[in-house]
Amino acid sequence: MSETTDPVGPDPEVVPSQRRLRLTSVVPVWLLAVVGSVLVLTLTQKDSFAWLLLVFVAAVFVSFVLQLATQTKDGLVERISIASSGSFVVVFVTALILLVR
Repeated sequence: MSETTDPVGPDPEVVPSQRRLRLTSVVPVWLLAVVGSVLVLTLTQKDSFAWLLLVFVAAVFVSFVLQLATQTKDGLVERISIASSGSFVVVFVTALILLVR
């Protein structure tokens, strides 16, 4: 059997790999969540949970912006859910630390 290529479809070299897209669009969101959580832990005395909620909302918003900026619809929901769940884990651990101290 011979393989046929789709003359209308995109060139495989032009479309970036899904793994590279995940790294470049998910890791910055996680870093934002970590930096924001550390800032909340170190700088806030009152209303720490409100600031922590703001960090999570900002991380989710940035994840949407980064995913839309990639202009690649393949795997969009997967990348947004990975970025958001990672941010949630970071914020959740920070909330537990705030409860203990």
